[in-house]
Amino acid sequence: MGRAPFDSHATLLSYPLQHARLALIIMVGALLAQSCYTPAELRDRADRDAYALIDARRKQLFDEDSPFSLPSPTQAFGREARSAEDWTVREKVLAGAVTGVGPLNVVGALGIAAENSELVQREQEGLYRAALDLTLEQWRFGYQYDASASGGASGEINGNLGTASKGFSASVTRVLGTGAVILADVGASLFRVVSTGDGWDGITSLGLSITQPLLKGTGELVTLEPLRQSERTLVYAVRAYERFRRTYAVNVSDRVYRVQQSLDQLNNERLNFENLTTLRVRNERLAEAGELSEVQADQARQDELGSENRLVVLQGNTERQLDTFKVFLGLPVECDLFFEEGILRRLGVESDVLNQLRDDVAVEFAIAHRLDVMTSFDRVQDAVRKEAIARDALRAGLSVSAAASEVTAEGKVLQYSFNDAIWSAGVDVDLPIDLLPLRNAWRRAELTLVDTRRRYERSLDDVTVSVRDALRRARNSFKSFKIQEGAVLLSERRVRGAELSLEAGEAITRDLLEAQSSLRSSRDSATAARIAFTLDLLGLWLELELLRVDESGVFVDPDLSEDLRTRTRERATAASDLQ
Repeated sequence: MGRAPFDSHATLLSYPLQHARLALIIMVGALLAQSCYTPAELRDRADRDAYALIDARRKQLFDEDSPFSLPSPTQAFGREARSAEDWTVREKVLAGAVTGVGPLNVVGALGIAAENSELVQREQEGLYRAALDLTLEQWRFGYQYDASASGGASGEINGNLGTASKGFSASVTRVLGTGAVILADVGASLFRVVSTGDGWDGITSLGLSITQPLLKGTGELVTLEPLRQSERTLVYAVRAYERFRRTYAVNVSDRVYRVQQSLDQLNNERLNFENLTTLRVRNERLAEAGELSEVQADQARQDELGSENRLVVLQGNTERQLDTFKVFLGLPVECDLFFEEGILRRLGVESDVLNQLRDDVAVEFAIAHRLDVMTSFDRVQDAVRKEAIARDALRAGLSVSAAASEVTAEGKVLQYSFNDAIWSAGVDVDLPIDLLPLRNAWRRAELTLVDTRRRYERSLDDVTVSVRDALRRARNSFKSFKIQEGAVLLSERRVRGAELSLEAGEAITRDLLEAQSSLRSSRDSATAARIAFTLDLLGLWLELELLRVDESGVFVDPDLSEDLRTRTRERATAASDLQ
């Protein structure tokens, strides 16, 4: 087949073969460009989409601006893949870059634990998976593109006749909220008979089809349910992750304070041992001078030995607790921990809300603000929708469809007249004859709805019990702390009085020994009571969903705290008016 010489005034449609080749090259090039992403680039694109969804939900639900991210693969593979500036605290310790960690407080411990905790990473990955699932559902309800290219040759074994062909096709599909499915496709095919030496001939095609269900499976309730459920599942995951962060912060605080309690008890016993040593030396000298009986000297020596033994036991327990704490933080047990001074002294032990808070107000507030209660309620709504969808599947199916397509004549690439277009229309009816599988699915959905409602109601009872118990513990531990605080003051006064009386000869050694023992015990009890009240108070704020966690540490939401005060005052005023 001859070819006309190039004419600069000729239009592109005058050369269908060249145009088809050009279109084929462009479309195949676009397809290859889309398919040439490296795994690392695809990971980055997946992370970008998932992180954007998570950050948007966290901003919407909690006004949280800190970006969410998973550890990069280089972080997961270890310090060898990264520069020293990017190493975690654990990696620096293992590499010998640092030998100790500190000064450590609750905020620092929380950051180190979050870096290495498998539990934290598992929660983060669960949240990421929920966002990844949503990106898939969003893709399914967007424009879906597909393209393919092919080529081949065939012929007779004797070589007398052979043909070669190549083709390209592309399509775009969209699912609408009504359940309609729209499909548009284009295609191009080129072929030639090899034995004749002729050039390539080609045909192209266009097609459009629409299918719309009218009874079963129509409407946004059914069609958009996968997308809707994925969006809600991400909300649940964001809530669960935030609840986990707050619970985990209380857990870390508990461990930090317990270690501090052991260190404080060790320090108290050390001071007690020093005082007993001083007393023992004094009594021995007085006994040698004949001014004190050997019995009193032996009493001081015996108490000193008892204190030394307690010191050894406490030292071992403290070291064991420190090792356990290091493992919890993900640090090697060989590293040294240095704690910030005055952690226990800075614990807040006053709460005007606690003193005035009513049980009924606390329960109502918790039910209104607890993240897990919100999710439990929303799951009831999910079950309602799923039951409605399962019931919808029992109806008859009716759908209408329409399609139109045209294929160009051989050698008439892209020359569509549409006079020869082929169209079709149809109606499909799915009669509800054998409904047993659908019937069973609907009954399961009904039972799931009943069970989900029951779980929600039980969650309200559980929250009521847990809030009342947390409030009771906080009140009791506050009273206990006040009692122990007074006991310390009394013990200190008793020691001073015993020392003065002993010097004046109005008391015996046993009086001072008992007073010092009482002081040590009171100090230990006061520290334990202070820590217990602090942790019980954190537990109460957690039960009421007042607790917040950010880079600065653990704190109470000021706006919600003020709202709780306002509700308490209003309820107290209403109660007094009724009286």
